[in-house]
Amino acid sequence: MKKIADIKHVFFDLDRTLWDFEKNSEAIIKVLLKDYNIENTYKTTADDFIKKYRKINHKLWHLYSHKKITKEELRSTRFSKTLEKLGAKNEELGALLERDYIAKSPYQTRLLEGANEILDYLKPKYKLHILSNGFKEVQHIKLHESGIKDHFNNIFISEEMGFQKPDKAIFHAAQTKTGVNPEACIMIGDDFGNDIEGALNAGWKAVYLTSRKKRIKQTDMYQINGLLELKELL
Repeated sequence: MKKIADIKHVFFDLDRTLWDFEKNSEAIIKVLLKDYNIENTYKTTADDFIKKYRKINHKLWHLYSHKKITKEELRSTRFSKTLEKLGAKNEELGALLERDYIAKSPYQTRLLEGANEILDYLKPKYKLHILSNGFKEVQHIKLHESGIKDHFNNIFISEEMGFQKPDKAIFHAAQTKTGVNPEACIMIGDDFGNDIEGALNAGWKAVYLTSRKKRIKQTDMYQINGLLELKELL
């Protein structure tokens, strides 16, 4: 595979690109289910609860990314909506689950396979940055606790930037702060709409981290199935 030319700055998404959001989230939710005796009370299993929660959380994040709901609406409803799917309308319990989830989940440290190795490989060759739509009070903790924060020259969080991916304004703002042209920037992420289309619309190059089953036919960006494949491109 031919190396990508002229790149000087590599921007990474965080959740599901470096930080293993699914497994870290699952670990904490299982703890919360035991703490609040939810499996016995609502006659469910951890796997069923997590499946329902993920579906709801994904929809809410999609709405948030497109400015259709607020951060507060996302956080105040995702657990209560999950409980409703179990036939239990309990906003108080939903609020407690959210409180504990936010307090504990950022301290989980599992990274995607190859994350540390690829960051060590890229660090001497490029300026590395984080460009994330996540919430500022948790993203900085995730980076610190997982031990990868020092790899990055800049950490760009949408809440702090005033724009969210896929709005090209956030890409332009990050580019301006690093002082480079768009041709020298590449975005690596798992979300096709937010990371890939957003970067391409801003004039950047982009690498889509996806599974073989979800690969798409598009020639203006690169696709990888694992982080270590970046060694072939960069």
